[in-house]
Amino acid sequence: MQLPQSLINSLQQCKGFDQKAFEHIHANGEQIVSIRINPSKNIPSLIPDYQFPITHKVPWSTHGYYLPQRPSFTLDPLFHAGAYYVQEASSMFVEEVVKQSVDITQPLKVLDLCAAPGGKSTLLQSVLSPQSVLVSNEVIKTRVNVLTENITKWGSANVVVTNNDPAHFKGCPAILI
Repeated sequence: MQLPQSLINSLQQCKGFDQKAFEHIHANGEQIVSIRINPSKNIPSLIPDYQFPITHKVPWSTHGYYLPQRPSFTLDPLFHAGAYYVQEASSMFVEEVVKQSVDITQPLKVLDLCAAPGGKSTLLQSVLSPQSVLVSNEVIKTRVNVLTENITKWGSANVVVTNNDPAHFKGCPAILI
């Protein structure tokens, strides 16, 4: 895959940008699989030995790990129990953005406007304080069920799933994700 030179140029000033690694990963077509372990479950320690090896940690995620290959997650009871969430490592960067933007130890009101299937919301549930409130909103009605299922499996009590137009939240004091 030939990357646009304008993209490469725009990334040159970004802290930590490794042009050679960036170009290599886009050129080889290799699929990279990553998961985020649910810190609120007592079974994550079983995951490495249970079904698949974890190769190394996602540097910008407290609970994110790379896998050497993609296993059949749908056959894994730990996946269905919410012990981990399959998520692109790049999407896990939301954790770092939130940590650098607000004091996550304080009670926060957070709104995820387009939340399905639940990756960002479950990530936020893992890093926000228990006194925080997370509203996971999905605009498309047919996607609300999968969002609700993933939020429920993740198992935090400080989240509400809604199906509203973003305009309905106008004027709400919240951190918008």
